[in-house]
Amino acid sequence: MSDIIRLQGITVFGFYGVSPAEREVGQKIHIDLELHTDLKAACQSDSLKDTINYESVYAKVSEVAAFKKHRLLESLGEDISYALLNSFPVSKVVVALRKSNLPFPNNLAYVEVVITREAAI
Repeated sequence: MSDIIRLQGITVFGFYGVSPAEREVGQKIHIDLELHTDLKAACQSDSLKDTINYESVYAKVSEVAAFKKHRLLESLGEDISYALLNSFPVSKVVVALRKSNLPFPNNLAYVEVVITREAAI
């Protein structure tokens, strides 16, 4: 059983989307993360060195989002997942990405894609 650290409501801006209009204007993507890890040492020590630094996670997500253009939320989520798995001591990552500026004529609050990846054994 693992413990979970959640980061909710990370917002990145980029030129995401399939349509040329979406990629030209750009838009915000909202990201929530679940990092599955063992927090026993941090609970005992009360020391940052025994946990995952949230600021470093935020910086990694921002870096991945800015590194290359993504047409699909799925590919952005995949890139974020593997960057976090390769950079932090986590056993599983859940990345939820939401896009609310949708090019539909009627009401649709948002689209959400959830990517779940586990560390290789």
